[in-house]
Amino acid sequence: MRSLLIGDNAFIGVSHLSQSTAREKVEKLDAGAIVEVIEKAISFGASGFTFSTHPMNLQILKALQDARTIKAGFGLYPVLPYAEGYVRITNEKGGIGLVREVLSRLTLSGKVKAVAKAGISAMKLDPVSLLRTYVDMELESYLSAKPENTHLGAVLLHEVVTDLGASFRTGRLFESFMQHVHDSYGVRPGFVTRNFVRFVKFFQDEGFSLKDVAIMTPFNRIGFQMNPSRESCEACLQHLSDGNVLAMSILAGGYLPLNEAVEYLRGIPNLEGIAVGVSSKRHAEQTFTSLRTLLES
Repeated sequence: MRSLLIGDNAFIGVSHLSQSTAREKVEKLDAGAIVEVIEKAISFGASGFTFSTHPMNLQILKALQDARTIKAGFGLYPVLPYAEGYVRITNEKGGIGLVREVLSRLTLSGKVKAVAKAGISAMKLDPVSLLRTYVDMELESYLSAKPENTHLGAVLLHEVVTDLGASFRTGRLFESFMQHVHDSYGVRPGFVTRNFVRFVKFFQDEGFSLKDVAIMTPFNRIGFQMNPSRESCEACLQHLSDGNVLAMSILAGGYLPLNEAVEYLRGIPNLEGIAVGVSSKRHAEQTFTSLRTLLES
């Protein structure tokens, strides 16, 4: 196990157990306070930050840029699209409002490139080109805010896109995404999935190499979000010698205590790393101290 990643749910008010509690916590955090939490996590072993393309995370990256306290080698693992936010913006402002929201984050040159590429892709009715254009649009503003000493670790597709694409077996789109991320950004493409077994089978059926991608998927003692079952996911991982799997939801949305989560993970083979959210400096210290002992054992 090599990677211990800070997740962003606590920073953007997401909770799978109590949304009201999550909102209360996030109201007490601004970008400056979040930077202190991230700095504490890094000091206790965190090696990267995985985040959705939520506007708050853009503020966090800019605040980290100003802080200049990140150790060399810290990885950034963006997950796109920010599906929940796009649904909300579309409901509130319509499709044009959504386009304006995305474009507002780009630099002037980024706006020009995005509009030109999107127009050409739309005229061709080419979903492959549209996906590539979308990836570039989403990443442009976040990469421009990339703090010193950090590097892009992987670019991951959100589970909404991944699991829908695997269900409809859109191999050509996945192949295009992987090639574009590799060629344009020089990093591994990645996928977040809540049906690990189906995703692995889809990749194997399509003849895609699993060693060339990162897979972020739930692993926890009670099987929370592990589909089709905890047992089938564990069996699939055990036989996946060439995968690069990052465990998320290790605390089952906050249901499990940290010591139980760590003890469970000790018995799980073939994990490359773990992604977990923290909401305070004390929480960060406790969490990454425990996870570091797991990594070093």
